[in-house]
Amino acid sequence: MIWGKKAAVGALAAVLMATGVGVATAGTAQAAGARYKCTSEVHLDLGRPTATSSCKKSSSGKKVTKHRVKLVCDVIRGTGAGSEHTIPWTLWGPWKKPGEKSTVKCGLRSFTRSWTVETRA
Repeated sequence: MIWGKKAAVGALAAVLMATGVGVATAGTAQAAGARYKCTSEVHLDLGRPTATSSCKKSSSGKKVTKHRVKLVCDVIRGTGAGSEHTIPWTLWGPWKKPGEKSTVKCGLRSFTRSWTVETRA
């Protein structure tokens, strides 16, 4: 009789555990399908152009798993009179999850040309 109760309790625990795993898996799949709206901004940090990107949840956004900021700077080269010229220099921030910020800085003697956010679905 005691062995029968233990077997029944063990079977009940196995069934509850299986349904718990199914619920946990469904919750993860729903979180992965969240939609985000990503934005980027540029500001000066001690005279250096700095770009930052971030993503926030939005019903009108798109599916995003990672994002990063792309910053294009005009770097000044040459030191002589009349020999200075600019070279476009592209920098990318690290890939980050939607709740985190991706940041990148241009070097000294640089000007901001453009910036944008790159995403991965």
